[in-house]
Amino acid sequence: MAAFVTGVDAATEWQFLGGFRQFLADKSHLGPNLAWQVMVIRMAYPAEADEFWVTASHSESMEAISVLFSELQSFLAHRDGPGTN
Repeated sequence: MAAFVTGVDAATEWQFLGGFRQFLADKSHLGPNLAWQVMVIRMAYPAEADEFWVTASHSESMEAISVLFSELQSFLAHRDGPGTN
């Protein structure tokens, strides 16, 4: 799913996800130095240790996919909400 969403971003000349990483960093308090894909996994599994294997083993889980699309929906509503051009 992350590859699909990145493809949509590429097709929109990198406009679709503009600000998404910072949105996730602000919401999750994980820090803006992580890729958005890693933040989504860590948001889906907050009780897990911050080790690489956690991200790798959960990268295609339904929980992570659910968090991804939920956060995308929140981000787009926030970005494109009332008062934006």
